[in-house]
Amino acid sequence: MEPTARPRILYLDCAPFTGGAQESLLALVEGLAGSPWRACVLSADRSPQGLLAQCRRGGLPVGELRTAHWPLTAAGLVRFAWDRTLAGRRLQQAVREWRPAMVHANGVRAGLLVPTAVRRQGPVILHDRDLRVPRWVVGFLSRRVDQVVAISRCVAEKWERPPVAVPIQVVPNGFEVAAMATTEPARGWGTPAKALRAVLVADLVPWKRHEVFLEALALARQAGVEVAGLVVGRPRSARDRGYLRDLVGTAARLGLGSEVRFVTDATSALPWIAAASVVVSTATDEPFGRTVIEALALGKPVVAVEAAGPGEILAGCPAATLTGPAPAAVAEGLCQWLEPLRRTAAREPARAWAARYDRQAMVAALCTLYDNLARRPTP
Repeated sequence: MEPTARPRILYLDCAPFTGGAQESLLALVEGLAGSPWRACVLSADRSPQGLLAQCRRGGLPVGELRTAHWPLTAAGLVRFAWDRTLAGRRLQQAVREWRPAMVHANGVRAGLLVPTAVRRQGPVILHDRDLRVPRWVVGFLSRRVDQVVAISRCVAEKWERPPVAVPIQVVPNGFEVAAMATTEPARGWGTPAKALRAVLVADLVPWKRHEVFLEALALARQAGVEVAGLVVGRPRSARDRGYLRDLVGTAARLGLGSEVRFVTDATSALPWIAAASVVVSTATDEPFGRTVIEALALGKPVVAVEAAGPGEILAGCPAATLTGPAPAAVAEGLCQWLEPLRRTAAREPARAWAARYDRQAMVAALCTLYDNLARRPTP
């Protein structure tokens, strides 16, 4: 690389699918255009509209990984060991080819793949997007990275109890807020326009607590509220598909019938959010809460359990209702947004709140971090 070329950051992502972490990374690397830094990306997401495809279209240097999403089982640990060996070799090859100033691992799983030899060639950043991480992993990684970037205060806290030696900085995820606000509503929800349309956007994994959403809808309807629900989420495995079947059964048992729809093939949740009256978040272990920001950017009020990331984002927000974790509390929160005039009045405050999380702020914070880290002595 010529002395006058922009220094590179090598972004490492090992998820074999596109999720919120990959979308956030894409927003970051696209936002670097015009900055002193240039991105190169090594990723396992080979889906047609995934991270690699999007980066290729943007003209970025990219490379492929072959990794799985390791479950916490004996077989998962064996696959992790195999992936770590092969991915470590591929990463070292990419470092030799692209000669980056530093490596930026997108998530704890990506951080676990970085071999010690790579750190000797330049700083390693861990972009932590998880709450549900075993304590031993935190200790292991704290001795193998030079900087932790946490997407929320609650994510950062696990590195501080007990404190570890690695520096930690909180940088919230950033979004193209103005572009999201222009999304056209999806058609075909199939419910009367006068009904309160509540949507939950969350991948089909149990910790997202979809069943709480369903139970809250049932309780609201029992109280005479005309509310219809929509669940937007993707099943990524046989286990997820089994969970989906359980949810469909739960909806039937609660008597919701045609009042709840499941959308599992949406390429983007934004049109469904745009068609909603209110957006709901029921998880208690959500490290950030991407859909909360998306809802606010579209001028939608939010009902969220007061915990973790959404609790941080929505504290003091005039377009949000924070509730307890029980279905009855969520149902009560929904009922606070029955009046159309109140939802209309919340539209502009919601958009103003979302603007706090504009992509430019995230990119600026990380570029400053890169500049400082480049001047920091390598251990």
